Amino acid sequence: MEHYPEEDRQLKMMKAALPYLSNNNKQMISSVIRIMEIRNTLKKIDQEEEELLTSCSVNSEEEREYGLFQAMRDFCSPREQEMIDMILNFNQFSRMYREMDFGSMDNGNDN
Repeated sequence: MEHYPEEDRQLKMMKAALPYLSNNNKQMISSVIRIMEIRNTLKKIDQEEEELLTSCSVNSEEEREYGLFQAMRDFCSPREQEMIDMILNFNQFSRMYREMDFGSMDNGNDN
């Protein structure tokens, strides 16, 4: 996560000055501080989201499908989780079957 030292320094300086300001100035500077903190938070959230999406990039269709079901599973009811588990197990079985079938075809060509 990228850090913004100059903005942090400015925020700290404004916060340090708050007790010495008049009430009108205190309210204005306090509002500016809050706005800057919200802006920094939004920047950090955007960066974290981008890092998350980049790190989650998956190459194969099967890996994307598996990841999708696993991500959704946490929010499902127990019955829905069972259904997702059945789908994932079926997909895994199908993939193993295809790999075994292709392997037997290769062995048949070698004879």
